[in-house]
Amino acid sequence: MDINILKGLKKEKALLLPLDELTPNPLQPRRRFDTDELNALCNSIKVYGVIQPVAVKKIENLPNYTPKSKAKYEIIAGERRWRASKMAGLTHIPCIVFDADRKDSALMALVENLQRSDLSFFEEALAMQTLMLMTGKSQIELAKSLSISQSTLSNKIRLLKLSERERLMAMENGFSERHCRALVRIESEKERRPIMLAIIKQKLSASEAERLVEKYIKGTEIIPQKQKPQKSGTKPKIKGYIKDMRFLYNTLDKAVKLLDSSGYKANWTKEQTESGLEVKISISLD
Repeated sequence: MDINILKGLKKEKALLLPLDELTPNPLQPRRRFDTDELNALCNSIKVYGVIQPVAVKKIENLPNYTPKSKAKYEIIAGERRWRASKMAGLTHIPCIVFDADRKDSALMALVENLQRSDLSFFEEALAMQTLMLMTGKSQIELAKSLSISQSTLSNKIRLLKLSERERLMAMENGFSERHCRALVRIESEKERRPIMLAIIKQKLSASEAERLVEKYIKGTEIIPQKQKPQKSGTKPKIKGYIKDMRFLYNTLDKAVKLLDSSGYKANWTKEQTESGLEVKISISLD
């Protein structure tokens, strides 16, 4: 990546600061820290110490900041090292203090995380979207800065069409980025829900999930819907639905034409009933 957001920022020499004087960056894109990785880093720090200093900035430089603790510095990059150091029982950690405002601090955290390979694809997407908003760059400009294709960037950001609930469900059930890219082709969360449940229940691979979504969009796949308990005296609702009823009508038209060409007189009619749609096909054998 060629975004150099540290350029032009003033920095002091490395200092050894108390751990309890540091606080995480609220704009840190990483939402989860892997326990096993933190334990491994903790063990390494116990043996070798903290080799790479943590990047921080003074909290008093932040506008409208009301401290909730005795923290004096905000972590710009290196929160994992700070957390692992606390686990290792350290009291101080080497830091480099930068003279950065809130925007600089956020950008440094975002880029530092994007340069790592262990962000989830949702965290990457959120970081990229935030970078676009904060820098004012277009997708083409940001993609060039990150040394990726514009289509890759666009596909990443489109993942954010999934709601927070859907993202959590996807991560908990081991969905890959391809699974999620297929799902965002469906516009509404209400429609995606049964598809996601079908993928989970049937343990579909990414390619199988793509085929399921494709069939659903074309109207050739009926997805069962979770039924609410029926009140006494009411008729049950139809279990399932077809994305585009025009596909059904076209299929019936073709079937009737095929029968006509074979010498049979055929037609079909449809009628809306209280329980759903009733379709009748009549064939004369005379």
